Amino acid sequence: MKKISQLALFIVLLSSGIQAQLTGLELYEAMGEQDFIQYEGQSGLNWLPGDMGYLDVERSDEGGFIFYRVDPESERKTPVFNDQQVEALVEQYNELMDADKTGLPFLSFDFVMDNTAIFFTSEEADFVFHLEERELRKLYKPEVERALYTDELMRNMQASQLWNGTYSHDFTKFAHVKGYDIYVVDTETGEEKRLTYGSEEQMNGRPSWVYPEEFGERDAYWFSPDDSKIAFLQYNETEVYQYPVIHELEFETGLELMRYPKAGEENPTLKLFIVDIESGETEEVPTNSNSNNYIVRPIWKADGTELTFRRLNRKQDHLEFLSYDLESKTVRTILQEREEAYINLHDNFIQLEDNETFIWTSEVDGFNHIYHYHFDGTLINRLTEGEKPVGSIVLVDEDEEKVYFTAYENYGLDNHFYSVDFDGSNLTRISKRAGRHSVNMNESGEYFTDLFTSFDQAYESNLFASNGTKIRNLLYTNTSKVEENGLQKPELMMFKSADGGHDLVAAIYKPVDFDPKKKYPILLPLYGGPAYQDLTNTYRNADGYQRMAQLGFIVVRANYRGSGNRGKEFATLHYGKLGTYEIDDYAEVIKQVGKREYADETRVGVYGHSYGGYATALLMLRYPDIFHVGVSGAPVTDWRSYDTIYTERYMNTPQANKAGYDEGSAMTYAANLKGKLMIIHGTIDNNVHPQNSIMLIDALVKEDKIFDVMFYPGNRHGIRGAAGQHYRKLRTHYMVKHLQPEYAQAYLAKNAWSN
Repeated sequence: MKKISQLALFIVLLSSGIQAQLTGLELYEAMGEQDFIQYEGQSGLNWLPGDMGYLDVERSDEGGFIFYRVDPESERKTPVFNDQQVEALVEQYNELMDADKTGLPFLSFDFVMDNTAIFFTSEEADFVFHLEERELRKLYKPEVERALYTDELMRNMQASQLWNGTYSHDFTKFAHVKGYDIYVVDTETGEEKRLTYGSEEQMNGRPSWVYPEEFGERDAYWFSPDDSKIAFLQYNETEVYQYPVIHELEFETGLELMRYPKAGEENPTLKLFIVDIESGETEEVPTNSNSNNYIVRPIWKADGTELTFRRLNRKQDHLEFLSYDLESKTVRTILQEREEAYINLHDNFIQLEDNETFIWTSEVDGFNHIYHYHFDGTLINRLTEGEKPVGSIVLVDEDEEKVYFTAYENYGLDNHFYSVDFDGSNLTRISKRAGRHSVNMNESGEYFTDLFTSFDQAYESNLFASNGTKIRNLLYTNTSKVEENGLQKPELMMFKSADGGHDLVAAIYKPVDFDPKKKYPILLPLYGGPAYQDLTNTYRNADGYQRMAQLGFIVVRANYRGSGNRGKEFATLHYGKLGTYEIDDYAEVIKQVGKREYADETRVGVYGHSYGGYATALLMLRYPDIFHVGVSGAPVTDWRSYDTIYTERYMNTPQANKAGYDEGSAMTYAANLKGKLMIIHGTIDNNVHPQNSIMLIDALVKEDKIFDVMFYPGNRHGIRGAAGQHYRKLRTHYMVKHLQPEYAQAYLAKNAWSN
């Protein structure tokens, strides 16, 4: 029989209307293009307040914008603003700004002041427009200080209170931090008043690094409901170690002295104050705070008579929910919680309109559940129970006395959308399909959007009525190129934890031209941190791991003991022993995969960043006969070098748990290195300091080990921009070069650094 050449076969396929399937490097490169998967539509809706529907925007013939409220079912549009409001707003705007606008001068706005006004920004000025009075106010706002080296003091710094300030609820005042103190400005007259007097060691309204990073405590001052007072936190960092961060890309090298409390060392001491804006009088809330407890989540009671807050002990196993009465000047306990390991802080404190009760979530019984409390601490009702932990509260519908929420199931892989009545009855699962549901509900509780995905379903978003009846599709994912190229979902695999006591889930990606008779190197990308999940029930046919598989890898993603959304007992299995059970389970899954005929257990790679960098280093050092190539990005190499709040939550202090810290240190195993290890770090990382990598480098040198190192100048913990692109390319190159998958030579020939 005559053989057909590849070129002839390609011509035959084209002439028959069948597109040739890409494989190897070609498919890898195609999957890196933005249009490989195309999203058509919108992922959600911009809900308007109450039952107003959702917002739609169109450009007007006059050059401005027209805003419509849209009925979710009929899609009927009606203008948000009437003609008289538009005319008045434009006329006043032109007069205030010496402009000649003919249409509304903004693309977005927010309803404020109980929906009686809107707030918007235009031409670098802020405005409030009162809808009924048809009165526009230009707000005076000073330029807010963005102090040197405060970038990445917290996540999303660009949107932080520290860099942007905060308006009072009635927009007559604007508060901001200058230096280490809070100032308030009259938004009409521009008159500024200093409210506090602090210093670098005693900061008012300016968070230290560790609170926003580990407690999500991004704000540090709050207007009272009537805007007459401001509650604020004072951070005393006198005893906190100043870690030097060197900015060597500056012409004259910059020195950033960062207050960073390391595990077991001195913490900031927080105090809580209330200042009267008019008189300037300040009162201290008796929080009984010191360096061995944490003061978090100050929240005004809706009527302004009390200021609630939480106090958490340093070990983080005892939480007190407290309230300060402004009239009696006393603090009372609303409720307390204790756990064997640690308490996870949450933001599920929802005050109800009766001003007497609230909704709360807690893990005290081992799974996160919803409770209804009176403000005197009396439990009114428990709303949920069982072994499906609550994820997030989506909406509390007080008119219908119903709570809408998500909850996890199926080994934490799936979450579903539920509702339950205030008395705990009528628990209803609204979502139907197994997978991940990201839900956004309108204020009146009549409709919701559901951004859904699963192993079998690419992302799609749909609009539903509250009872789960589908109204229409909003977002569709075009996966035609995925199907054309034969990309399939990874194989799901159940395996036992290293101790044999727990069922765990893994996913195995294979190339589209997979041949079970061939041998493939194994690649394990990971994170591995406490209560995290490396694997969830989401669409994976064309993700980054699937892309890596096309170079000729078997790529494995796996969960582990200590991963999240399976209840508190499971999450705390490695309490006090970070770097042990999760590492053992990663090794175990590779052992299991390595038994397959097509898996080459002599070529195994691993990579990760942050906790994933730590796990990578430990796998290379604790299991040197299983893992042969590793790229460890920004690793914590010894928990003594990481911050108090995160580390002590999971490890207690080094003084109380020396054995656990020793066992979890990468330096303990430096002598074991056999394979190819690359260590990567940003030189100004203020989260996981470069010291971590340097200590591991030193230990490896002392053991006479050969390894590779890459530092990215001027990069923090997240390595971004050109450095980020270089990092990703370097990591892939390192794995391809040393593990030699099927398409290694083609990849190395086409990419730089092939020598």
